[in-house]
Amino acid sequence: MKKNNLRYLLLFISLIIVISLNACAVMPARQANLNNPIRTVAVLPMINQTNDVEAPAYVRTEFDKRIPVNFYSNKPLRDVDQLLKDQMGVTLGSQLDMTTPQKLGELLGVDAVVYGTLMNYDTQITGFYNVKRVRAKFIMVNTSTGETVWQNGIGIKSETKAGSIGGVLSMAGSLKEATQKEEIPWVTIESESKGSFGEALGGALIDKVVSKAFKAQLARETQEMINRVITTLPPGPVPYK
Repeated sequence: MKKNNLRYLLLFISLIIVISLNACAVMPARQANLNNPIRTVAVLPMINQTNDVEAPAYVRTEFDKRIPVNFYSNKPLRDVDQLLKDQMGVTLGSQLDMTTPQKLGELLGVDAVVYGTLMNYDTQITGFYNVKRVRAKFIMVNTSTGETVWQNGIGIKSETKAGSIGGVLSMAGSLKEATQKEEIPWVTIESESKGSFGEALGGALIDKVVSKAFKAQLARETQEMINRVITTLPPGPVPYK
């Protein structure tokens, strides 16, 4: 059992390193659109529909990192938060409905703002069926016109099952999500099967403990979600450096 624990630990550390390197090495695959009137963007605090109080800030930060890669100039998050707090008394995404995109644009000095809603950010561990889920949606609004110029969202999950019972639980969960006809769809990026309940449970618990220690809980699912969402964002006019 100790050997298995060590193996899971080493695998997870390797995964975090790979994710970190990929996040730092993102390069643009498209060209800037010089005709796009939106040059500067501010990513606003996210609405949190989860039980994790720290997750919205993490997802927002990771999304914000991708703004320059998509040929926009992003206003630093710390400046956005300070202005919202000092001038409007806004500290949470749920408070943004007290104002308008036009007023936000004037305050922050940007051409567009990005609203975000974090809908799921959780790990469910039963031993038979363990699943990690991240789901969010984003909307970019032109602060001059109030027009929505882009929106997208997706849910990403990875799962580990123990034997046939885990497979049945996985199918039941997928069926439930499908019948709910939710606005933002789910995509499974990994479905792994373990031979026994103990092996599946042990791996899931180690994964959760190590991820919290490295402050990278659901990092893989978050990056995959952002990658899939932001590829549809229209390119801005700012040359990438």
